[in-house]
Amino acid sequence: MILFLVKIVAVLFILGCLVVAAYIMLQGDAELVFAKEKKTKAVLTKATDKRLDFAVELPYTNVGKEEGTILDAYLRIYLPQEQYADVLLRGKVNLKDVPRADDYFEAVLVPANTGNTMVLKFEAYARNCKTINEAMVAIPDVDVALFVDCRGRRELYTKKVLITLSAEEMRQLVK
Repeated sequence: MILFLVKIVAVLFILGCLVVAAYIMLQGDAELVFAKEKKTKAVLTKATDKRLDFAVELPYTNVGKEEGTILDAYLRIYLPQEQYADVLLRGKVNLKDVPRADDYFEAVLVPANTGNTMVLKFEAYARNCKTINEAMVAIPDVDVALFVDCRGRRELYTKKVLITLSAEEMRQLVK
């Protein structure tokens, strides 16, 4: 009799686990999509003889069924100094509605079917005794990787979004 009860409890436990697993699977997850095709052109924010500050806006949307979290966002700029030493290009990421002066990205919740805009801020420093106008004359197209650490129901994952800053749009900033 006790063995029979133990078997019933075990079967009910397994069935309960299957029901919970099926419920979790049907809930879905957060899915952040970055609209590279809606990226704005570079916009000048500040200029001196030695430095040029500009920004690009990149919208994103959570197309998933659950709320997601963006924990961190940072840029990797692919402009090797061995190939082009006249400009040092640095960047940071902010949310459009939450500008910050430091390099810190404040985590943000993204409810399902909502979004916002990230602002990719760049600072170009002239090097080798050149002015920023002289240095930007020969700047090439620059690939930039935006890394975004995201979290939904599943484990932490990193999205990598590649964008290109065209040489022409950067040169237009110094004219």
